Amino acid sequence: MKQFITLLLLWSAGISSVYSQDKDNLKPFPPAWKDVERYVIQLSAKDKEDNFQVEIMAGKTMKVDCNQHGLIGRWVTKDVKGWGYTYYQYVSAGNIRSTLMACPDKKLTDKFIFDTRQVRYNSKLPIVVYVPKGFAVKYKIWERGEEEKDAVIK
Repeated sequence: MKQFITLLLLWSAGISSVYSQDKDNLKPFPPAWKDVERYVIQLSAKDKEDNFQVEIMAGKTMKVDCNQHGLIGRWVTKDVKGWGYTYYQYVSAGNIRSTLMACPDKKLTDKFIFDTRQVRYNSKLPIVVYVPKGFAVKYKIWERGEEEKDAVIK
């Protein structure tokens, strides 16, 4: 019995060390399928990771005028069966919405047009995002302030 417990502890320690040391281990996640690309975000370890959020941006660089533009699509959250890990898929045909202001100049500029999703910061697992081919994934790290502020009753 003692050998079994020791073996079980070594086995579980081995599994956790594999996932904490080998950050590129994507075996549980499905490979990209037809017309879809897989992006991986690996975060560095931080103290108090609960104070951080990750903003994922799925989008395309497009030539646009002076109007405000946004990508039309939707985020889908999926679980890896049998693992409990989460991955994200952005579904879009690449269409954009736009304000209809009259632009003084007819100049077009390259701009990254995107849709966002906020997820919790977790350096132990990669953030895996699937987007249509031709799209790109960028991200920002947001930090919550430590100081709490009181709201005013009116």
